[in-house]
Amino acid sequence: MKRPVWIVGAVALLVTGLTGLTSPAAQAQAGGVEPVPGLPVYLALGDSVANGQASAPEIVDYATTVAGWRANGYVAQLYAVLEDRLDCLPAASSDARPRCRQLQLVNLARSGVPAMNGQPGKPGVTTQILIDEQLPEAVAMLTSRNHDANPRNDVEVVTLTVGGNDIFGPVTSACLKPNPSGCAEAIQTAFTAFSANYDTILGRLRAAAGPDTPIVTMTYYDPLPYCAIGQANPAAGAFAYWFLEGGTLPGLGTLPAGFNDLIRSISAQNGARTADTFGKLGTGDFVGGSDCLHPVRSGHTKIAAAFVDALFG
Repeated sequence: MKRPVWIVGAVALLVTGLTGLTSPAAQAQAGGVEPVPGLPVYLALGDSVANGQASAPEIVDYATTVAGWRANGYVAQLYAVLEDRLDCLPAASSDARPRCRQLQLVNLARSGVPAMNGQPGKPGVTTQILIDEQLPEAVAMLTSRNHDANPRNDVEVVTLTVGGNDIFGPVTSACLKPNPSGCAEAIQTAFTAFSANYDTILGRLRAAAGPDTPIVTMTYYDPLPYCAIGQANPAAGAFAYWFLEGGTLPGLGTLPAGFNDLIRSISAQNGARTADTFGKLGTGDFVGGSDCLHPVRSGHTKIAAAFVDALFG
């Protein structure tokens, strides 16, 4: 079996996942850039990880902070690879090298938005929030571009990172306490709700994208040994391993399928590939301290590499 993924002490930090590009919050975080008609697109959806978050939010200049996150996050790093390796605008010459220099990046992901400028804050992105905020725009873009008569304006790749905010709070609060009698029920409830929403998201994306567009999801990594919570509570690591990858844990029983297993299975059922980041990140790849979730640039680089592997082998 593999090792654990995020987990024990980031309840507040998991509340970090940007609304659609048409919203004020996303415009502040993504510059409000709309894709140019007639050119190909890489479309990213998700939470704070897909938003590139690598520190606690800076409320003083939040838009600048988010721009820095995004510039160094896995989505931006993957985008640079796709520009070079995709063959999305085939040239007339048989000697032309496969490239996609006109590829556009549309990242609908967001982090939790602090209250500012007289506007209330927003929590991090869950699967339900993604369905409400990001999925309608994603489906509209996929439908208009991938089902018209112009193959050069297609959404060429879709990536998805979401789910941590659905699971962490209810499961850790029920399971990481002296008497975890409600742990099994909490996991079952959280897993069931996540599975239904995740299947909805991927089903709608697949229907709108068509059968041949690569959709790549992501399993979660394990930052616990590299943050304060995991260092203060060694048992949290064993719990994370069990919770993410399944197996048997004394005192909590047997979990036939972990959270990452659900991601892999539902992805496969919807014709999506999975970038497996579990066990890929290590020392020096995380913000650390009280942040028990977010990678720094080196961690995002390893996440991007997992996506590249899923796409190109």
